[in-house]
Amino acid sequence: MDSENVLLARQPIYDDNLSVVAYELLFRPSKADQHSDNQENQADWDGDKATSQVIINAMAEIGLHSAADNKPAFINFTQRWLESPPPFDKKAVTIELLESIKPSPRVIESVQSLVKDGYTVALDDFEFSEEWIPLLKLVQIVKVDVLVYTGEKLEALIKQLAPFQVTLLAEKVENYAVYEHCKELGFVMFQGYFFCRPQNITGTAIPANKLVVMKLLAELQKPDVEIADLESLITNDPSLSIKLLRIFDSAAFTLRSKVDSVRKAIVLFGLKQLRSWASVIALSQLSDKPNELIITTLTRAKMMETMANHIPGANPDSFFTAGLFSTIDAFFDQTKDVIFNSLPLDETITSALLAFEGEMGTSLQNVIHQEQGHWDQVEWVHLASYEIDENRIETIYLDALKWAGEIVRSII
Repeated sequence: MDSENVLLARQPIYDDNLSVVAYELLFRPSKADQHSDNQENQADWDGDKATSQVIINAMAEIGLHSAADNKPAFINFTQRWLESPPPFDKKAVTIELLESIKPSPRVIESVQSLVKDGYTVALDDFEFSEEWIPLLKLVQIVKVDVLVYTGEKLEALIKQLAPFQVTLLAEKVENYAVYEHCKELGFVMFQGYFFCRPQNITGTAIPANKLVVMKLLAELQKPDVEIADLESLITNDPSLSIKLLRIFDSAAFTLRSKVDSVRKAIVLFGLKQLRSWASVIALSQLSDKPNELIITTLTRAKMMETMANHIPGANPDSFFTAGLFSTIDAFFDQTKDVIFNSLPLDETITSALLAFEGEMGTSLQNVIHQEQGHWDQVEWVHLASYEIDENRIETIYLDALKWAGEIVRSII
């Protein structure tokens, strides 16, 4: 099967301690696949090809363990794949039954066989009816769309599921209030982009530990900061300087000589890069946020930097900074405009972050759409003007994910 123009993204799945326990692999087929003339069982065929391509791409080209950061990968299965699954590590994959699958005797028999063989099986976008009872007795996880099921409707569904030994996973959790509500109702797994949003911005004062980080960021971002001042700022914080040197000694950088001092790091990487890396570490020290927020932040920053290299006149360092601060509201639980009043960022960066203005803002929007698997919202024509096609943006994304993982492992 041709693997060109395959777009792959991943979405984190959390436990009730906000630790990532798995990723769902998201997929969009090639343009050629989307316009196929084959009308026979078109929906099922598309689903089968989508599932096939996810597995082929993840296992052969990327590596399933790498794509899911050595955590279980949730992958959508159609009926045909249920009956003939590929030979993969049973602990590495959780099989999701698409909502289009009907609980026929044939499907029930296939799931029974998979569970007996040691696979974990989940029902996706679940809606209760009695015909699903045989499968509810077999599967381990039930995913509930909490944008569809709310209030009394959600509570009624949970009561219907209570007699079955299933783990409840809330998907499309869009903010912390929904996350907390789902926890109270008995959900123990959570999927959505709520971790990229502020937890509480109702006039809450910034806590002292975050205020220290905010002041450090403000000093780091001063446009007229001197090398000696930056060196002093970093070396006066032992944790900051140790983690900074650890980053430059990690697999993310292939250096011939060891970076054993802040001064040497400045000489090798320059003032702008060191300022960016010190900012990364400062944000990582906010311990009340999940590590995934750091990974997402770094992935965006690296994607922005790489895309800037394709855009004439774009400054990779500025694009990196825009990606780095695109989640700052989630770190500080304040709106971006309030935070930027305290940070001396360039106006081009703040405009991109607040209103997605300019080339930088458009690039950031495209990066976020790719990250979240919203490929129909990516401005492909605009990207094509810089010779960035589907293959290229996927490569940029996957390389950034790998790079971000290496950085986080060196500082967390």
